[in-house]
This record gives sequence, C-alpha cells and structure tokens, in this order.
Amino acid sequence: MRRYKFLVFTNAVDGRDEEFNRWYDDVHLDEVIEVPGFTGAERYALRPGPGEDAPPHRYLAIYDMETDDVGGAIDELMRRGTQGGFRMTDALAPDARTWLYEVVTPHRRR
Repeated sequence: MRRYKFLVFTNAVDGRDEEFNRWYDDVHLDEVIEVPGFTGAERYALRPGPGEDAPPHRYLAIYDMETDDVGGAIDELMRRGTQGGFRMTDALAPDARTWLYEVVTPHRRR
C-alpha cells in the first residue's frame, strides 16, 4: 500500500485563532482521519525566526495516508468538505492550500 502526506496550509479569520484552533483540534482532525485512506494527523503553528518573512499561512496540518487509491481518498475528502460531511467553522479563512506528497523514504529517527 502506498503512503502519502497530505499537507494543508490554513489561516484563521482575523481575531479568531482560539476558536479556529479549538475547532481544528477538537473536531476537524478526527473527522478527516475517519475518511478511508487517512490514518493520522498532526498540526503545527508557524514560528518564524528573527528577521524571516512569514509565509502566507500560519498553520499547517499534515495528514498521514495509506491507500492504493489516493484519488478516491482525496475525492471523498472533498465530497465531505463540500457536501456537509464535516462540521465546518467560519473561523477558517478561505485561503487554504493543499499539497499531496508520496512518501519516498520512511521517517528516520536518531
């Protein structure tokens, strides 16, 4: 079975980060990993170094996927997102971006 990382870059609506993060952590992550092919998730908040320009998105979710039908898994994710299968929030800014990567090498640890 092929393995993938699905990266989702997001922002909260101005002034609503607390509400956005509560929704993402307590509701949305679990809803997404219930989609067949999605097996896990973790989130990150941007912490730019001194003098670095901030990229356009403050938050990153990385979803683990294991499937031989990645197109079907993504289609089901999008179907649920657009047809009411997820409990969405209006604290999510509309500028989200996604990228899909196939795992080339296993995760290494020291």
